[in-house]
Amino acid sequence: MSYASENIAASLKSARENKGLSQRELSARSGVPQSHISKIESNAVDLRLSSLASLAHALDLELTMIPRKSAPAVRSIVRSTGSHKPQSNNDALRELARAQRALDTLPKALHESSAVETLQKQFQEMNEFRDMLKDADAIKGIRTALEAVENSGGPKSLERIAKDAQRLRNMLAHGVLSYMIDEPTSRPAYSLDEDDSDG
Repeated sequence: MSYASENIAASLKSARENKGLSQRELSARSGVPQSHISKIESNAVDLRLSSLASLAHALDLELTMIPRKSAPAVRSIVRSTGSHKPQSNNDALRELARAQRALDTLPKALHESSAVETLQKQFQEMNEFRDMLKDADAIKGIRTALEAVENSGGPKSLERIAKDAQRLRNMLAHGVLSYMIDEPTSRPAYSLDEDDSDG
C-alpha cells in the first residue's frame, strides 16, 4: 500500500475515533461492511474510491482535489479548525454528580413521584455515555431546576425535568451533538403524553 493510501486510512481511523464511533457504528452509517473498514484501517486492503466516498460522507468529511501548491494552506486551516480534540468532559461529569446529589436530597414526599425514578434511570444511563458527555451547561440546567423544584411546582416540575433529562440521554444514545440541547425547542403540534390539557 502506498504512503498516500496509508495516510488516508489513518485519517479515516482518526476521524472515526474523534466522532466516538466504533467500526460497527460506522459500518451502519456508511454501508461499508465492518470487516472491510477493519481491513482499510489496518492497511490490509487497497481503498476503493466508492468505499472512501461512503466513509467520508458518514464521517462528515468532504473529498476535494486541490492544487498541490495549496495543500500546505489547506492543511493549516484543517489543523486550526477541525482537528483539535473536543472539550474535556470533566465538567459535565462533575455536573452529573451534582445533579444526582440534588435529586438524592429532594424531600421524601417528592421521592414518591415516578419522575424521580425516571431521573435516576436517566442519570445512570448518561453515566454509561460518560465519554460522549461534553456539555456541562445542559446538565447544569437540569441540576439547577432540581435544586429549585420545591419552590417551582413540585411533582409537575419534576416531570418536566425528567423529560429534559430523557431528551439529553436520547441525544447521547443517538450520537446527536449535546450542544443542540440548548437550542430552543418548539412545542409539538400534538403530543402522545397527557401533560397539558386545555380543559
